[in-house]
Amino acid sequence: MRTRPGICNRKKRYASREAAELAARDAPFRLRAYRCELCRQFHLTSRTKGMKLPPHEIERARSGRPPV
Repeated sequence: MRTRPGICNRKKRYASREAAELAARDAPFRLRAYRCELCRQFHLTSRTKGMKLPPHEIERARSGRPPV
């Protein structure tokens, strides 16, 4: 995923994929972590088309809880 500089500057940065995915668990909608090519840290995005689901979404699907 390619992030423009203006978008990168506005997004929260996480030092690790795990930290970003932990933050995504608390969101009221699906979020996915990705490594930014500009800042080399991790951001969250709601875009998931064609992307691998994060572990917390896989677990949510297995448990039968509806996506939010």
